[in-house]
Amino acid sequence: MEEELASGELAESVEGPKNLSDSAEGYIPVQWTRKKIALAVAVGVVVAALSLGCVAALYLHTLDLALTGGMDAAQQDDLAEALQPPKPKAAAPDAPAKETDEPAFSAYYVAILGCDARPNETIARSDVTMLARVDTETGTVHLVSVPRDMMVEIEDHGTQKINAALAFGGPAGAVRALSAFAGVPITHYVELRFEQLVELVDRLGGVTVDVPEGFTSDTSGITLAAGTQTLNGEEALAFARERHAVSSGDFSRAAAQRAIISAIADEVLASPPTEMPSLVGSLAACVTTDYTVAELADTALALKDAGVTVYSAACPSYSFGGGGISYVGVMYDEWRAMMQRVDAGLDPADESAEIPEPQVGDEDLGAAANARSPRDYSGRVDQAGFKDN
Repeated sequence: MEEELASGELAESVEGPKNLSDSAEGYIPVQWTRKKIALAVAVGVVVAALSLGCVAALYLHTLDLALTGGMDAAQQDDLAEALQPPKPKAAAPDAPAKETDEPAFSAYYVAILGCDARPNETIARSDVTMLARVDTETGTVHLVSVPRDMMVEIEDHGTQKINAALAFGGPAGAVRALSAFAGVPITHYVELRFEQLVELVDRLGGVTVDVPEGFTSDTSGITLAAGTQTLNGEEALAFARERHAVSSGDFSRAAAQRAIISAIADEVLASPPTEMPSLVGSLAACVTTDYTVAELADTALALKDAGVTVYSAACPSYSFGGGGISYVGVMYDEWRAMMQRVDAGLDPADESAEIPEPQVGDEDLGAAANARSPRDYSGRVDQAGFKDN
């Protein structure tokens, strides 16, 4: 019989996926220190000096190598197979046919993972699992958190928490698990190292966020008051990490992480274009991604021109326990409706919004095909964490 747990109060004894430590192999992200990045840049500069006409291209290539530096060649190839192109954009019923062979794409999805690996650890779980929908045409960005303890099926490993997907299958495994859960193709992958965001936040002059409740961190000792304020790097890290001294545990922390990512994006987009190369260099120290520098720059400039609107939401979910392990379960109907709104570019919190036909007719969208939590979740709504939009 399942033992109910309060929202966010997840047992420390089951922090990782069951039997994960027995796995012969586990995802170990390459540790890219500032020293390594500086060396890579130095090599690029020396080579560039031999051919001045290629300076810009070599510099950008060096930054591209830094951005992908958290993965080895095999992991990059596997990830490339897991990533998919965006869905073709649905044409309006009365729109005239276009005589072109070029496919029209709608917005695309990005998997954002936060890795909690520490030096000398043999495996890495995703401490943060987030899905972003980016629409450069409208300037709309959706950030949707999926609880790290979400109960899912992982191929060859049975029932696990979704944060085990990274440990078992690396970036590609995490992308496949999140894609199956959300029912959307994922086009890009971003892995964040929150510990190394400190320097970037300080480089930006801090980030402005609304802290929903005051707390004192029991790990860093940092105290934050409730309210809108500008946080430095260490304060932003404490805000993004805290789950013990806040009322909704992991659900509160997920909301804080979305707020920090959104605030960093705001500051980057508000920066002069001349500062973009320097910011990308700082970003390379705390991010592993398949994006190239050119793609990041194009995306930033497109969003800057369109004017950005960011929606923040969490997967409708609840905490429960069974067999001595605590999990998070998905609220299937609410998740499907939320993903329909997200995919249509609507406010995910607006339950009165009319869903367009393409999203209504998409059976995969929000289907949570790999979820293994109970289909009957009546009576668990009081533990739901999905209202922190």
